[in-house]
Amino acid sequence: MMIASLRGIARSAWRARAFHGAAVRRTATEPPVGAASEDIPSFFNKLPEKLILESNGMKPTTAENQLDTLRYYKRLRAEGFSSQQTNYIIQLLLSVLNEQFFDHYNSRFLRNMELENQSHLFHAAESELRYSIQNSRESAINEQSLQLMKLNRELHVCRDELNELLINLLQKDSRVDFSDHKSENTLLQRDINIRLRDCNNRIGTKIIGQIKFDIENLRWQTTRSGLFAVLILVFFIMSGASISRRIAAEHDKPVEVVLHTVEPEERELDDLPLADEQLLKGADLDDL
Repeated sequence: MMIASLRGIARSAWRARAFHGAAVRRTATEPPVGAASEDIPSFFNKLPEKLILESNGMKPTTAENQLDTLRYYKRLRAEGFSSQQTNYIIQLLLSVLNEQFFDHYNSRFLRNMELENQSHLFHAAESELRYSIQNSRESAINEQSLQLMKLNRELHVCRDELNELLINLLQKDSRVDFSDHKSENTLLQRDINIRLRDCNNRIGTKIIGQIKFDIENLRWQTTRSGLFAVLILVFFIMSGASISRRIAAEHDKPVEVVLHTVEPEERELDDLPLADEQLLKGADLDDL
């Protein structure tokens, strides 16, 4: 029950705070346009701190001035609290509201209200200053555009002259470079031709020397092979001649005939070896 009563008192305090804020906003008056135009120079010469000190008289307030403590006292007493408890609760509520709300309200909200009032003067001065700045800007832009057109013309003339000078210089440089490259290419071509001739001579000398060496080797191999062939041929000729001599000597040798008396049986036995010898001689002759 005590907590519900405290919640009801807090709601009433927040309602009183909202009512006071709305009343303060309604009491804030806007300055007339003529006064705003007259206060413009003084407005720019003052700092924000001076503007707040020169406010319209809104004073700071506290919870004691905004809350009906007697009504809350009667309500707490009706809820069953003692007189001392009620005083403690009301003092605690006032201190909490002062710490949590009214101190911040006095330091921030009132200053914000004064700044809002002075911001109207600032916006009026800003509009007039913006108009004058716009006019001066347009006139300056027109002057600058004329100067820019003159500068563009002069720039085009200078660019044409510079391009002509650059073309002449580039032509001269290109001619000099062309002649230099031509002479360098001529010298390089001569050097390349000399090197090619030298390489051709070296290659020809090496090829001719290698060919001569191969010819000498082939000649020596051919000579050696011919000698071997002649020797082999001579050997075969001599072998054939010796063999033919032996055969001729055997054919030229006289045949000796020995006559003696033998019986028929011995004659038959003697005829067999003679026949064998004749067969062997005939076979040797066929082989030769």
